[in-house]
Amino acid sequence: MKALFQNLKKIKETPQKNEGYDLICIICSKGAKDYWEWRLKEGKGKIYPAKAKIFCLEEDFPKGAGQLLGTLRALQILQKKFDIFSFLKKGKTVAFYHTAGHGKRMAPLCGAEGNNKPAIKLPSPYPIEGKKNLLTLLEAVILSTQIYAKTREGRISVFWGDQIIIPERHPKKETNLLGEIFGFKEKIFLKKSLWQKEWQSYGILIPQKRGILQREKLSFEKIKELEKKGTLKKEKGKILLAKSLGIFSLDWKVFKILLKEFSDEIERKERKLNTDFHLWMPLTSNQKEYQEYGGDPIYWKRIKSLKKRIQKKLKVKEILGMKNLGKKSLFWDFGQIKLYYQNLLLLSKNKKESKIMREFFDLEKYFIRKKKTSKIFIKNTLFVESKIDEGRIENSVVVYSHFKKAELKDSVLINTRVKKIKTPKNLLYNVRGGKFLKLKKREIITDVIFGEGSRIRMRSQITKDGKKLWKVRLPENIFSFAEIEKYLSRIANDALKFRW
Repeated sequence: MKALFQNLKKIKETPQKNEGYDLICIICSKGAKDYWEWRLKEGKGKIYPAKAKIFCLEEDFPKGAGQLLGTLRALQILQKKFDIFSFLKKGKTVAFYHTAGHGKRMAPLCGAEGNNKPAIKLPSPYPIEGKKNLLTLLEAVILSTQIYAKTREGRISVFWGDQIIIPERHPKKETNLLGEIFGFKEKIFLKKSLWQKEWQSYGILIPQKRGILQREKLSFEKIKELEKKGTLKKEKGKILLAKSLGIFSLDWKVFKILLKEFSDEIERKERKLNTDFHLWMPLTSNQKEYQEYGGDPIYWKRIKSLKKRIQKKLKVKEILGMKNLGKKSLFWDFGQIKLYYQNLLLLSKNKKESKIMREFFDLEKYFIRKKKTSKIFIKNTLFVESKIDEGRIENSVVVYSHFKKAELKDSVLINTRVKKIKTPKNLLYNVRGGKFLKLKKREIITDVIFGEGSRIRMRSQITKDGKKLWKVRLPENIFSFAEIEKYLSRIANDALKFRW
């Protein structure tokens, strides 16, 4: 744990020391550009270095671009505003953050933020223009990633906007290869139960003598096939693998070649291409294997030709390596509503990981292990600038919330004001009004604010996948998540003016 605390300290100090990325580019959804340009002004010297140039670009592919084409399209747009390649050629560091998309798996919370998933709040007080506010998910990610800039001169680092990582190992680049994928490397016994529980939902990086192979999410049967073929490295009965995080850094010269290669797709804006399946995997597999995973043989041949051109032009044999963050790294994924709830509840526990999370968000002073008065009992609860007149709160996270009377347990409540409430494992976000709020177990409630300031209450379940229910009108809601999204998209940035 000592290494984690040391890296946490580096994370917090990096922007203050004016270290970190020289240029930061936010790739956001249509209608969110103005919001992020306004919001990120406050982050200078706090979440990113004062020296950094900030650009916010809207993804303009009608059906989504995917991480590969989305990155390249952003680079193309950025080129017109700024001489990015000359900047990189001088040894500067650049970071792209992908935040575009509906955020369906975070429904209904996105509606409360005007369709802006990365603007979802975390329980860390963060004044904006001197007014009370909370740190957004994107701001937390930007802060957590500035430590990777050092040693990545002349590269673009590409991150997701919903993953916070506290690395166990040093953040420096570990390979001289042109590209690196970030992952957690481990030695494991290949057992079906372990694989299905801890590995099957991740992309896989397979270390080689030099470089790596990348594979999409693999079933136990598929990984056993690779073991039989001798593809996996083995030591004393254990195999050496890494879980891929889908984030990477790549030399600017490769990006220049990729821009030319995919210029037609970028121009047409009709195709969606992701980095893992459409670049890393065909670069590191043979044609037969790529086809077995559902890949197009013609497309594989195209990438093979691309690989040869990169090798010849840049005079290299291997292109792709790995950045091992360490198997004991802390990884907080906020890409799904159930993970948002579970990760925030960590703040109410007495675990070492909980302490690190509280320190990351500057929340230790708000943690109440036990407090008892004639009318109030609070235990193992994060209680941030909130008020309760009477009641009992246990194992919960309560932020900017006020109650006359409350019984809260195993719940997360952010910016909620209700006279009387009883929560059995609930998530309440930006909820206002009501004498008594009645909830079902594991229920989510949020109030969606429209441009004119009116509110519509939306409900769901922590265990439900908003993506599967996107177009469904749940019995407790008068609109579907998709209908809310469609209406908010019409008012775009106006919806974001009603901020709390």
